[in-house]
Amino acid sequence: MSIGTRIQQLRINNGLTQEQLAEKLAVSRQSVSKWEMDQSLPEIDKVIQMSRLFSVGTDGILLEPEEAGKLRPQELHLGSVYLIARDFEASVSFYEQLLSMGVSTRNCGNKFAEFFFDNKCLSVMNEENLPGHHYGDGDYKFVLNFWVEDLRREYQRLQGLKIGRMTEIKKVHEGYYYFHIFDPDNNVCEITGGYTANAVSETETQDRRSDMKTICQSCGMEMGANDYGKNADGSRNSDYCKYCFPNGNFGKDETMEEMIESCIPFRIGQDRTPEDARKEMLALLPTLKRWKNQGRPQ
Repeated sequence: MSIGTRIQQLRINNGLTQEQLAEKLAVSRQSVSKWEMDQSLPEIDKVIQMSRLFSVGTDGILLEPEEAGKLRPQELHLGSVYLIARDFEASVSFYEQLLSMGVSTRNCGNKFAEFFFDNKCLSVMNEENLPGHHYGDGDYKFVLNFWVEDLRREYQRLQGLKIGRMTEIKKVHEGYYYFHIFDPDNNVCEITGGYTANAVSETETQDRRSDMKTICQSCGMEMGANDYGKNADGSRNSDYCKYCFPNGNFGKDETMEEMIESCIPFRIGQDRTPEDARKEMLALLPTLKRWKNQGRPQ
């Protein structure tokens, strides 16, 4: 489905004629007609206006659904709440009476007991046995357990956000991998999900992580170790590349549209036309730190 077809579909689904959409966007009806026939592309400010008008992201207008899905964060599902109990038997009795139900399952002897209710699981964990299980680190009394489809992708997303201390991805047994991220009070969120471990040593893993490329939050360029910008004090800036942020400030005072046009020549190739590059940049830049407030619907 082309961009024009998606605009037409969104317009019709929202009960608007071409004339009505044109009036809302302060353009001519002929402009809307050309967009829908793929004879021209809307300006970026018009894409943003349409995303607000139709209550969709800009990528919902510019990209195929499969491509748009790759840019969105994975859905995070709450699996269980793990309560760390100092007096295990007393806690099990307390929750049996509080919930008016018996223990649903009791696994590994007296290591933990599970209560299933309201489509969720409360797992009471015996603090004395934690060293023999896989919750040996951290000073906490409860754990929120989540799962995602792709554990490695979620790990990289949270690592990039830098919102809390994280462990490495760890293995309980084949088919069950997890990592922990700690909230400001040192409580734990455990993330589990699909994961295929690489057959490399821990040293190699750390080396690869240190060399992992991140994306410039201004132009979208992948940055290697020598591509980062500099802060005013000469230290490395981890958000922006050396071309966008050379010495503590942005090198050029430009709009997002000007940035897109200046980047297009560097993104075209044998199988990528200038229009392909423009579409990718129109979808990517509004998600980046420098442009997020300007380019994403609020």
